This record gives sequence, structure tokens and C-alpha cells, in this order.
Amino acid sequence: MKLKNKVLISIGLLWAGFLIITYITSHFFLLHSFLSLENDRANRDLNRVYQALNQSNYSLYTYTVDWSHWNSAYQFMRGKNPHFVTDNFKIPAFINSNINLITYWNQAGKLAAGKAINTKTQKYISYPKGLANYIYPNSPLVKAHKNLRGYILTADGIMMIASSTITDGNKSQPPLGMTVFGRLLSPEILQNINQATRVNTALFLPEQIATNTGLTHIFKTAASKPAEFIIRPYDKNILHGYAIIKDIHGKPIGMFQTTTPRVIYLSGLKMINYYLACFIILGVLFSFLMLWLLRVLIIKRLESLDHNVAEISRSNSLSQRVEENGNDEIASLSRQINAMMNIIETSQTKLEHRVKERTQELQKTNIQLQQEIVERKSVEKELTTHKEHLVRLAHYDSLTSLPNRVFFNEMLTKILSHAKRQKTKLAILYIDLDSFKTINDALGHPVGDLVLKEIAARFLKTLRASDILSRLGGDEFVILLNDIDHPNFARTVAEKILKICSEPLKIKTHEFVLTTSIGICIYPEDGTSLEDLLKNADMAMYKAKQAGGGFFQYYTKEMDLEAHERIRLEAALRKAINRNEFLLYYQPKLQLTDGTIMGVEALIRWESPLLGLINPAKFIPLAEETGLILQIGEWVLREACRVNKSWQEQGYQPITIAVNLSAKQFRHQNIAQIVAAILTETKLEPQYLELEITETAIMDNVDFAVETLHALKKMGVKIAIDDFGTGYTSISYLKQFPVSVIKIDQSFIKELPNNYDDASITTAVIALAHSLDIKVVAEGVETPEQLQFLADHDCDMVQGYYLSQPLSEENMALQLIKSDAGVGQKTLA
Repeated sequence: MKLKNKVLISIGLLWAGFLIITYITSHFFLLHSFLSLENDRANRDLNRVYQALNQSNYSLYTYTVDWSHWNSAYQFMRGKNPHFVTDNFKIPAFINSNINLITYWNQAGKLAAGKAINTKTQKYISYPKGLANYIYPNSPLVKAHKNLRGYILTADGIMMIASSTITDGNKSQPPLGMTVFGRLLSPEILQNINQATRVNTALFLPEQIATNTGLTHIFKTAASKPAEFIIRPYDKNILHGYAIIKDIHGKPIGMFQTTTPRVIYLSGLKMINYYLACFIILGVLFSFLMLWLLRVLIIKRLESLDHNVAEISRSNSLSQRVEENGNDEIASLSRQINAMMNIIETSQTKLEHRVKERTQELQKTNIQLQQEIVERKSVEKELTTHKEHLVRLAHYDSLTSLPNRVFFNEMLTKILSHAKRQKTKLAILYIDLDSFKTINDALGHPVGDLVLKEIAARFLKTLRASDILSRLGGDEFVILLNDIDHPNFARTVAEKILKICSEPLKIKTHEFVLTTSIGICIYPEDGTSLEDLLKNADMAMYKAKQAGGGFFQYYTKEMDLEAHERIRLEAALRKAINRNEFLLYYQPKLQLTDGTIMGVEALIRWESPLLGLINPAKFIPLAEETGLILQIGEWVLREACRVNKSWQEQGYQPITIAVNLSAKQFRHQNIAQIVAAILTETKLEPQYLELEITETAIMDNVDFAVETLHALKKMGVKIAIDDFGTGYTSISYLKQFPVSVIKIDQSFIKELPNNYDDASITTAVIALAHSLDIKVVAEGVETPEQLQFLADHDCDMVQGYYLSQPLSEENMALQLIKSDAGVGQKTLA
């Protein structure tokens, strides 16, 4: 048999065997994997529907618990609030909360009050049939001291049910019965679940299941198996999933059905068919490839050997050789021919080698001469380039190619001399990009550099040929408007700059909208020297940035006064720390239930012998900016702890003292150690210290805040969130923080109870805090109407000028009582 035929038969047999193995593997393993993935998806769909239903049930449960802890409900069960039903059992309450059943049961298991409503018709109806199967004396739903939630089956359908013990708002009184609320599992709720989960879901009741043999079989199978879900193919395109709903006794009362397209299975089957088709095509191509290799390995080699020998003879080239591939007869013949050629070539090579060596020596000498010439020219060119580069570096910014500070000062000095001789006006615009540091920190300096280059290009487009734009460094630019007719011309240029900066700026994949702060100074009105003009323009720019940025500010004489006043105040503030010019006042916090003083807030005051009594709003921001707030804050913390301990040693009942921590203090790496050291030094027990921290300070670095707050909480210190509602604390984060107290900001208290929005926000914050077991303090209470509103809505504590202004240490002590005078603190008159 010929070699070519042998190769063809071998290739055909191997490829047929490979196709058979591939077919078996794909159908018995790959298709099984796709079926498993399909079942997993159906299970996930069922699980999402089940979770959505459970969330609706849990919302009913939380609503039931909330109604169970009303003081008015507790008084009703005691027989002291006969108007409770008429005041609260109103149709809007049912509809807004999607509640179909509200009942109150006494401890004997008898119905004290209750209503059922049809939320579609918005009318009261009789209790659903079948309710008596679940609610009777000593049944799980009305049995005291046991909360429960689940499902029951009524004549109207499946109803979510929840029960909770009836206690007072503080949960300090014994239970008087149970509250049982119900919510019908209506088509609207099912539609909401479909929309939330994006799963096509249907609910089957027992009577519907009984009429369908297939559903009956699945229902019995699911009820008898421990697994929660059952998956069944409907046809080749649809997969159905089933989940059983059980009542509070564990009895199956209904079944969910989800519909999942069999996209995964169909795609897998299609892929396997494509896979087999591709392999068949590849088999044919592989066979042709083998034939081609046969020709290349044998026939073409013989042709190549013949061609090589003929080429050597024709070209008379002794360096050419025939190819030596393989170890067969063809290769042996090729080696013999090459051995003959080697002998002939060796003789000629020796002669040529001597000639080549001499030629190379001459070439090497010539190359060395050429290299020396090139190197000398290169050194001369490099020296010239370095000289030009040094000159440019000395006068221009390397990033934007704009004049730098040195060159700008030189040009401004010359232009000022010319303006003085010609009696012309000019303007200096000092520009700073707002929040540019954020771009550098978030995206890196390369992106920041591209932003600066683009901004510089935009600035140049707004200027005349005679104007000068310079980059002083960082994100600061300065513009010299030469020879202007009126100061208002600077306003026009500034407005153009603000406008072009506000246009979107695209750098790579990022898009920015920048704002700038511009300070304007006019020559000669605002200064005649280079130093004065730049200083005053910088001062005006700083004033614009202090006001929020994004606009321009002309220099005024008052800015000098403000700057000097700020320097004077800062110097006095530094001395005040060493001279003990600070003192603390204390504003009491009253408990609304009985009016007793439960704690005080320490408030700093500065009484300077030169400047008089200075408002904290004036010196605290300066202390924050200069960093002195760390020393001042530590002094306040130590003094407050000392005073509180002193009151205890004088025999007064222990109270909690609250101290404000600034954002800079809170971010201090050793704040927990500092607090612990001060508590040890003053011997004050940690539970009598409360640290107030603003929302903004906490949310600036959530991970650090959680770690620090837990460290403080671990040592026993109470944590309060100050100015709650003005920041951006999310509920998910609030649960992570070990917070004891929330202080509602006085901006929400100011217009109570007349402002509907403030009233709604205040009520919601109180409810949210109480649901998380957090106390609520309302600050800034100034009217009796505000106090009454907060009392009506179960606010825990209040403070404000209506109750008491901040008091000195001695006057605050007069409001406290001795330990032997009884439990609790003195109430304010």
C-alpha cells in the first residue's frame, strides 16, 4: 500500500473516533450542565419572589408592633381611653398602610376592638370567613407575651397576619393583650412583587389547585418534601417553579408559580450543534491538510533537492547548500552533496579571509574618524539646546508654556513704569481653580496636569494680544489687563473666564465642570507697586473663595481691615490658650416625661481682656482653620470632665455632660487615647461623658468613623450625632454606628408646629431613632408650642432658651439636687 493511502486511512479513523467521543461528551455532560444552570436560575427567581413576599409580611409586622406600643392604645386596653377607636380606626389609615384587618384582644382572648375593610371599595366589611380557625382564646395569635407573623387562609384568600403584645411606649408596663393586623395577599401586592423581582408570578389557592390535576400532584409533592422549591419543565421553551405557602400552623394553604424562559437550555443545545458542525468541517480541512503535508514532506523535498543542485551548478556559488531535512534516504543524499561542497569551499574561504581582515581594518579606522566628527557636532548642538532650555525654564512654566512668576514680575514691573509715565490704568486678575485638589487626589497628577493645560488654553482665547496670562504655580493663574479705559473692563473679562470654566471639560474618559474664584485689583486705585497689587488681588480672590467660589470679587479697603482683624484675632486666640481666657457654660437637657435634668451640654466662651466677650461663631472657625481647635477642644473636654466630677464630689446626683468634638478633633488618630487619658486624669466614669459629633465629620471617612466610634463606645462613653438631618447619614450607616443619642438640628425645630415639612421630618426622625433604640434630643426649643409638639410625638429630651439659657458652673449647680434628696434631678422652674 502506498504511503499516501496509509496516511489517508489513519487520518480518517482517528477523526471518526474523535467525533464520536465529542458527541457523547457534549450530550451527556455539557447538556447536563446547562440543565443545572437553568434550574439554578429558576431557583433564584423563586427565592427573589419568596424574599419580596417576606419583606411585605415583615412591613406588616413592624406596623403591628408600632401600633402595639402606643400609650393611647395601652390606656384604651386599661379602659381609660374610650375615644381610641374613633380617633385611630379610620379608613385612610387602612388604605395608606394597605391594611385589611386591625384587632385588639385582651388577655382573656376576647376581642376588645377591631375593624375589617375592603381597600378597593374603601368600606368596612365583616371579618373574613375562616378567621376563627386561627384567632380564638389561647391561640398563638392572641396568646400574650408572644409576637408572631405568618399567613392564614380565609374565604377572601391568603392573608398575611402579624400579632404583637400591647404595652406602653417605654415597654415598662406589663402586657394587656395582643394586637392582630392582617393584609390580604391581593393581586396588587402580587403585581408589585412581579415588578420588584421582574419575575412572572402566579398564586394558586387550594380551590384552584384542586381543579387542576397537574397542580394537585405538584402541590402534594412539594408539601411532602423538605425542599422549599420544585422546578418542572412546562415545554421546551418554558420552565415553571413552585413554592408552597404554609399558614402559622405549618399547613399548606397555597402555592406560588414562577415562569422562567428556557434560554440557557436552548442556547446550550444550539451551541452543542454548532460545536459538532464545526468539528465536522475541521475534519474535512484536516484531511486536506494531511495530503498537503505528504506532498511537502516527500515529493516537494525531492523536487527541492533537484532544484538546489541545478542552482549551485548554474550560479557557481560555493557557499550554497542543499537542504538537509529529516533522517531518511533523501536527507542522507543531501548530506553527501553538502560534504563535497564544504571541502571545496574551505580552500576558497582561507584566501578570502586574509583579504577580508585587511579590508575590515581600513573600514574600522574610517568609522572611528566619522564617529569623532559626529560626536563633536552633537556636543556643540547639545550645549546650544541646554542653554536655550535653561533660559526658557527661568521664564516659562514647563507645563503650560505660560510666563512663570519670575517672568511675570519682570514684565509687570516694566508695564507699571510705562503706565505711570503714560497715566494709564491696568488690572490684575488673580485666579484660583476651586476644588482642583480633589481632581489631583482622586485621579492623579497626570490628569490634573491635562486639566491645567486645557484651562490655560481657554483663558488665552478670552484675552487680547496685549494682555498677559501667567501661571504662578499649582492651580493659580494671574492675568494682566494692560491699558484699560475703565475698571468695568476687568468685570467683562472675569465674566468670560467664569463662563468658559463652567463649560464641561473632557479629559480622557473623565468629564469635569470647574468653577473659579477671581480677585480683581485696579492700578493705580488699589495699589501702585507690584507687591501691593498682587497682595490685594490675592486677598480679593480669597474673599471670593470664602463666599463659596464660582464668582469674582473686586478689592476693597475693608479687606485690609478684615485681614488685619483676622491676624489680630488669631494672635489673641493663641495667647488665650496659655492665659486661660476660656470658660465653659452649661445648658441643661430636660427629660420630657417628667421634666428632670438628665444632662448638660458644655458650651465654650472666650472672655478676652482686650477684645471682650467673643462669640464662638467668630473664633471657632478660625481655630478650625489654624489647627488651634485641637488644643482648645482638649481643654474643653478636660474642663467639662473635671466640673462634672466636682459636682459628683459635692454630693449632686450624677448626670451626663455632653462635649462637642470638631471634625478635626474626631479625625485625630489618637482621639480615643486622648479621651481615655482625660477620663483617667479627672477620675470621671465614662458613662457620664457624651461626645457630640456632626454628621459631616462622621461621613467624611466612614471606615475610620466606625472604628473610632466603637473604640469610644467600648470604653463606656456615649456617642451623640449632632445637627442630625443637615448632613447625609444613610440609615444603613446609622445601624453600623454605636450611637446612643440623635440631636435634631434646631433648623427643623424653629418653625414647629406650623411648618408641615419640618413637622414631618421631626416626627420621622423620632420614629426612626426609637426603632433603632436611640434616644432623641431636640435642640433650639424656644416656644411652648414647640415643646408641646415634641412632647406629643414622644421626643425623649429637649434643650433651648425657652427652658434655660447656658449657665455658669455655679448657677448650673443650683439646678441640681443632692444625692440624699431623692432619685432624679431637679426640674427647671
